[in-house]
Amino acid sequence: MKNVDLIRKFGNGATSGKCGNLKINGNNLINYSTIIAKRVENGIMLNNRKYSRTTSVIQNTIRNECNVVGEYVGEVAYIW
Repeated sequence: MKNVDLIRKFGNGATSGKCGNLKINGNNLINYSTIIAKRVENGIMLNNRKYSRTTSVIQNTIRNECNVVGEYVGEVAYIW
């Protein structure tokens, strides 16, 4: 599975899954320990804080593959 496949699954409502350091945990899409996107009632809220080049690719993939209804400045998930 590639990141884009997991992102599509997240956009389609999946509540679990993992691909490398990217994982779905309930309504959150997490990259390492950072929530990169949250599923809300009418779509996806995207964390638009700048991290790394790889995370920017993931953020752009979310924009292209999911119904992004808003963006916010990120927070750390602290999920172990």
